[in-house]
Amino acid sequence: MKTCQSVLSIALFILLCQHLVAADINKHEGYVLGKCLERYGGPSYENAERLKRFKDWSIDYEELPCFTNCYLANMYDFYNETDGFSEQKVIDKFGASVYEVCKPKFSEGKDKCETAYKGFHCLVNLENDPFVVIDGMDNIDMDAKLAMKDCLHRFDRSEWQLFGEYSRFPVKEPIPCYSRCFLDKLQLFNHRLHKWDIRGLNTKLNISVENANTSACEAMAVKRNRNICAWMYREFTCYAMASIAKEELKK
Repeated sequence: MKTCQSVLSIALFILLCQHLVAADINKHEGYVLGKCLERYGGPSYENAERLKRFKDWSIDYEELPCFTNCYLANMYDFYNETDGFSEQKVIDKFGASVYEVCKPKFSEGKDKCETAYKGFHCLVNLENDPFVVIDGMDNIDMDAKLAMKDCLHRFDRSEWQLFGEYSRFPVKEPIPCYSRCFLDKLQLFNHRLHKWDIRGLNTKLNISVENANTSACEAMAVKRNRNICAWMYREFTCYAMASIAKEELKK
């Protein structure tokens, strides 16, 4: 039984796009999963594989009928069988942009099971959509959002799924040359003077480095080479992290 629970837990971890706090299911979640899968043979490898493909299920066909309604109603407070999806609680968990896109799905369906499935299927498929994520960035201006979206269209759709990795500030850029694309569009680096537009970083991207420790970022300039995309990404990331560190010190 422990093996089945572990497999199912991993599948649901993927399904919920990291909304579960850990890969090991707790006692309550184990109970809910068992309850909601009971009519389908309970926790099993086959059911775990089905749930792992949740995002790929047809929007009009829930492969485990009524599972979503049962699971959401027993696990989360953003949905209940009487009132359906709670606007504020969905926004708190998934963001306002995702809520607005999926809102029509929250009232679709001939019954609560179909409504729960269509609504949640929309949420998990859009939660990490890069264009929705960009729309939800409250602190950057419209020009920056348009530049970021336009640059995404220059890359293959298969690379869009890597957009979420930027929030982890990896050493190597997830989508090579993407940062250079939108930074150049916004004219945030003067290639003739070899200087960053510090004021522009603040006004367009809300990256404020005034009074921040940017000595490490400035020192990177001596390591610039022909790979412009790589060093622009590294330096830009450094300034972004310096801005975050400054704000953290204020708390």
